[in-house]
Amino acid sequence: MSENSIDPNNGSQEELETGLKVLSFCIPLAGAIIYFMNKDKAPKKAKAACTMALWGFGIAIVLNILATVLGGAASFMGN
Repeated sequence: MSENSIDPNNGSQEELETGLKVLSFCIPLAGAIIYFMNKDKAPKKAKAACTMALWGFGIAIVLNILATVLGGAASFMGN
């Protein structure tokens, strides 16, 4: 077989494990580290880690904005 042939088992090795997806989501810096470690040798893993890190970062921003708005409203109503 040549090096360029398609290996059906390679797809499962290219998927990022669920635990690492959760880690990337909860700690976006870890997702960035996983991305840079895998970007050349396993681009699908790198993309999955980056996607989860960006989702985690975006949701964290939205939750912080909501907490700030609701906290401000609560302190305003308490006066």
